[in-house]
Amino acid sequence: MRRGAKEGIRAQQQRLSEPLSLRVPSNPEYVMLARLVVSHVARVAGFGPEETYDLKLAVTEAATNVIRHAAVDHFEIEYRILPEAVQITVTDAGGGFDIEEAGGSPDGYGGFGLAVIRHLVDEMVVDSAPDGTRLRMIRRRGASVEEASNG
Repeated sequence: MRRGAKEGIRAQQQRLSEPLSLRVPSNPEYVMLARLVVSHVARVAGFGPEETYDLKLAVTEAATNVIRHAAVDHFEIEYRILPEAVQITVTDAGGGFDIEEAGGSPDGYGGFGLAVIRHLVDEMVVDSAPDGTRLRMIRRRGASVEEASNG
């Protein structure tokens, strides 16, 4: 990458170091909006096409989980550019769920969401309680998720 391009990315990252929050209606039609935002955030953070695709898929899975299971009118997605990483937090005010049971066997309607996300990001933390759920995902730039999982 040319020096000027690197400096331009660094300057853009500094301007966007504050989190970007998106309030998303709990409707599948709005998942594309969440994907567009993560694409831009990943580009600004200097992620390559494969890393960007992984983040888009992780956000799609997280948003779909909220839409299918949380029974809420809307939810929040916060995008944050960190040094060498992107952090995405999806928060809803639904009834929560048992994290142990969610890791169980998929059924005919899905059930792979959290497992897929876990393999697409470097870190995943889920906090779920009766007043809502928060899913935090971190993907490091240039890190191989498979290496991080095995190492």
